[in-house]
Amino acid sequence: MLTLAAETRPRVLGARSPQAALTHQQIAALAGTSRETCTKVLRDFADQHLIRLARGRITVLDAERLADHAG
Repeated sequence: MLTLAAETRPRVLGARSPQAALTHQQIAALAGTSRETCTKVLRDFADQHLIRLARGRITVLDAERLADHAG
């Protein structure tokens, strides 16, 4: 599941964070790459504090910097 961290969530009472239930395999297919490459890139993003990885969950910590990586 992909979510936004509290500091990047909309500040509207009752607003829910965007979420998507995707596996690494599904993310890789969407990106046109292998699951192994997807996992490596996600770990790189986590090392740069752009995302936080937990079992079954990816939390976006810095959406702006992450978007910069996407071009």
